[in-house]
Amino acid sequence: MICYVAHNELDKDKWNACITRSINGHVYAYSWYLDSTCEHWDALVEDDYIAVMPLPFRKKAGFLYIFPPTLTQQLGVFSCEDISASKVEDFIHAIPSKFKYVETLLNFGNPPEKIKAVKKKHINLELNLNKPYAEIQKMYSENLHRNLKKIPDTFFSIRHEDKIENLIQIFRDNNETKIGTLPRDFYAVLRNIAEAAGRQSCGELWHIYSSGKLQAGILFVTGCGRAVFLFSATTISGKNHHAMPYLIDFFIRTHAGSQLILDFEGSDNTGLARFYRSFGASERNYQKIEISRLPDFIIKFIKSVLKIKNKLL
Repeated sequence: MICYVAHNELDKDKWNACITRSINGHVYAYSWYLDSTCEHWDALVEDDYIAVMPLPFRKKAGFLYIFPPTLTQQLGVFSCEDISASKVEDFIHAIPSKFKYVETLLNFGNPPEKIKAVKKKHINLELNLNKPYAEIQKMYSENLHRNLKKIPDTFFSIRHEDKIENLIQIFRDNNETKIGTLPRDFYAVLRNIAEAAGRQSCGELWHIYSSGKLQAGILFVTGCGRAVFLFSATTISGKNHHAMPYLIDFFIRTHAGSQLILDFEGSDNTGLARFYRSFGASERNYQKIEISRLPDFIIKFIKSVLKIKNKLL
């Protein structure tokens, strides 16, 4: 039986154990990650946490609505057993009627067939690192090989860091205007995730330097056998000297032969997708669903005022 459970009544130990055991587990669904990204979230729980579905929500003009939290690419149904389209439908139908509008992103393990609420496919790209580095490298594009060969062995140095502020600053200085409209809570949520991931010992913040100057960096968040490429930034100098591909290649070289999946977290952006594919990444896509229990003009009002659509997805 699928039951609606308020946040303060959830057994988070059982919840997190379910995400870990799930055949489609993802770091986005851990309770600490959800606590970092949204102020309010309840859930649907099947039996004794055999399967779960997070329900992040907000309230506007007296209406409750479910939304995709910032820096959360996929949610949906997570299950320790096989997931059929009918099971996903059962969870969707179990969302309480008090939520007058639902916009959420299902995960790669939720089959879209026959799910009436599915509205759009989103692209995700990932690279399995379970092969030796030499085999993975053979899948690189010719252009990537060429750019990496241009970099002298001693040109860059790479360090693990604890604080994300320097990376945020170079993003603001060099990358922010190219992204478009960011969610209003973007930086606050990013800091929350970085701090929580540090406490959970599942965050890896990699910075790359040249002549003592920070050129680029990536925050990876790991969990459920995945390293999620969550946030990155590059200076103009770093871009000109191919710092980002060098740093990604270093990460791949470091983790090659493991059971880790490098999850590039997208992208629907053609240029980014081409870049991620240059490392041999393949598509494993996910779906967005929308359910409206309100007149269209009210939904348009909610979207326009709060900009609830995550512009990064």
